[in-house]
Amino acid sequence: MNKVLITLIFCSLSALMFGNNSEAKKNITGVIIDSETRQPLEFATVSITKDSQLIDGIITNENGEFTIKANPGTYLIKVEYISYKSYETKVELKQDINLGIITLDIDVEALGEVEVIAERSTVDLKLDKKVFNVGKDILSQNGSLIQILENVPSVAVDLDGGVSLRGNANVRILINGKPSVLVANNGLDQISAQQIERVEVITNPSSRYEAAGTAGIINVILKKNKNGGLSGSVSMSNSIRADFNTSLNLNYRTDKFNMFSTMGYRFVDNKMTQDVYQNYLVNDDIVQLNQDVDSYRNSKISRFYFGFDYFLNEKQTITASYYKVLVKRNNSVNYKYDYFDAQNELDSTTVRHEGYKEPQDHNQLEFNYTKTFEKEGKKLTIDFQYDFWDDDENETFVTQSLYPVLEDDVFSRTRDIESSKDYLLQLDFVNPVNEKSTFETGLRGETRVITSDYKAEIFDGIDWNILNNIENAIDYKEEIGGVYAQFSSKLNKFGYQLGLRTEFTKISINDKNNEFNATKKYTKLFPTVHLTYKFSDKTTAQLSYSKRINRPSFWHLNPFGGLAEINTKRLGNPDLDPALTNSLELGLLTRIGKLRINPSVYYQNTLDPFQFITERNEDDVLVTKPINIDHENRLGFEISTSYSPAKWVQLSGEFNYFSFEQRGGYNDVNFDFDNSSWFTRVNSRIKLPHEINWQTSFNYNARNENAQSITKSSHSLDMGVNKNFFQNKATLTFNVRNMLDSREQISTRTGTDFYYESQRKLLGPKYSLTFVYRFNQTKNNKARRPGSSNR
Repeated sequence: MNKVLITLIFCSLSALMFGNNSEAKKNITGVIIDSETRQPLEFATVSITKDSQLIDGIITNENGEFTIKANPGTYLIKVEYISYKSYETKVELKQDINLGIITLDIDVEALGEVEVIAERSTVDLKLDKKVFNVGKDILSQNGSLIQILENVPSVAVDLDGGVSLRGNANVRILINGKPSVLVANNGLDQISAQQIERVEVITNPSSRYEAAGTAGIINVILKKNKNGGLSGSVSMSNSIRADFNTSLNLNYRTDKFNMFSTMGYRFVDNKMTQDVYQNYLVNDDIVQLNQDVDSYRNSKISRFYFGFDYFLNEKQTITASYYKVLVKRNNSVNYKYDYFDAQNELDSTTVRHEGYKEPQDHNQLEFNYTKTFEKEGKKLTIDFQYDFWDDDENETFVTQSLYPVLEDDVFSRTRDIESSKDYLLQLDFVNPVNEKSTFETGLRGETRVITSDYKAEIFDGIDWNILNNIENAIDYKEEIGGVYAQFSSKLNKFGYQLGLRTEFTKISINDKNNEFNATKKYTKLFPTVHLTYKFSDKTTAQLSYSKRINRPSFWHLNPFGGLAEINTKRLGNPDLDPALTNSLELGLLTRIGKLRINPSVYYQNTLDPFQFITERNEDDVLVTKPINIDHENRLGFEISTSYSPAKWVQLSGEFNYFSFEQRGGYNDVNFDFDNSSWFTRVNSRIKLPHEINWQTSFNYNARNENAQSITKSSHSLDMGVNKNFFQNKATLTFNVRNMLDSREQISTRTGTDFYYESQRKLLGPKYSLTFVYRFNQTKNNKARRPGSSNR
């Protein structure tokens, strides 16, 4: 904790030292934005001429900002951007001039029969991150954050909603730069696609971000309304394979207040099948199992959000909001177990029906204070967030033996009542030292408390009795304190950012039965280095390094994983240690005409990484749990591209190849393993006549292995089309997901005395139709949503 205090004192003193430095130079500065969306326009061309002679030219950065130096005199400033009307103005340069915000209007052109309306691409490639603009993605209009992530560069989502980044599942997901109760409780499907503005993929974050997530960070940015007066939108969608989704967004803004609210409801039905083959040895004889699973999943999700911004003055804003999500899950699963002897003769048949009900109540309170200063870029933000949720998991089982003897039903049940309280306080301060240098510092504290009270019971015909002594209560507490400082500057074509973050962690987990009592305390330093060199206006390279941490979550530690299946079980590991990663990446971003290319090479060295291993217990049940192995080295290459050969077509794609070596063991079993894999994604977006847009996306994931498991290759194809009506106030979207009916997961697990093979599949394509109507908005206006702050 002393390291944290020392770093905090250093940050405060540095802020005072740098606070009053300034450097006056004769510059022409400004910001270029889209007049309709109010979004910054990166790579807009700004030129300065005198007497028709070109003096200098530059392109805007990712924030639409530009700076041009010139000697005193009279100049013509011209701003140009593809598919926009150009802007010109004369200036008399005697001292520094700030042209402020310059808005560009869309230039509508007719190319044959195709009407072209300029808009930002679905994927923006930046040197330090990839940005996926959700508003342009037709395929996820009626879905949730899960469906959006399926199309985000470098990201993959499995059939259970598990998210990985560059093939690594240890990724940190943030909402507006902060953790969220929904993400922490596996609730990504509760965040509607209509609420999301963009998704940022940051593979090597700076010290400004918390250090969690050894694979990197996925930062989900929610929408925010900037219109005056009363505005809003209403949307409604439905699907074949039921997925009904509706939402109403209202916003009222005056000079002093901005009030916002959202109400929504979603009803989802999914069906999944699973076929399992398993064999193992019993007294030197092979026992075989064929298992069939039919799963029906139903979710009802109600969302409510209300809040306000109060503008104290031009430089100070207070924001408060409340977000509530009510979820009712009602699943039905049918299992059939056919056991065969060594001669492949049927030995026995058992069937089981599982009924699963889980009401969830998620709540989030937010407070934000933002202050800007006379000095441009100087900013102070304070965020407080309180998340709390309650969860009640109920499983009921009816099990019956059909062969060789028909037996009576056996009734059993489980219940797990969980609740969580999460408090977060965060302060960030940005202070430009001069025109080229900036100092940032901040602190963050978070406390999370979870309780879990669970039991399993069996019915004897009269009373319910505890099953196999499964009854316990768990208390979990997580405390994290962090402080950071970073300094960035530019020297001609060279730029650098140096940062240091310190985090103190204390995680405790114990139970009522005194079966375990584990406390982990540690303080770690997390340095970051980002070096950038600009070869030209079109080509920039960056070398970056960061140290990251992957802390075990409550899900990793909780030893109770349910009793749904007879032959398999998942358990947590209360003694799991955190994993530490050193990450190094070299990236290049270049433009060749209308083609943008972003290749990168990355290396990650992880100590004590998590790995799920499977063992067979004394009851012949396969038990899967996480352990720490010694280390993992991962080397990869990734290339992302975007290309617009014509104004009516946009193409983008990515290819990622990685290899890894894992070393370590557990219970005298060696888990050393070397392997490589790859995945690719291709997207196209075409503008057709009459304001019709067409989009397709193809994904392919190659075979992947570790010491115990193999996941076979998979692929999928999605398609969507939309059209705007009523002067762009309404949009009708039709899309098809899983067009080839190919979304399945085929995997195997092997051990010294067992073999397990599973084939899981989503049934059929999903056809969806979505209608959105906006009032006092255009189709690209932002709408204020939960978690949005002035950060």
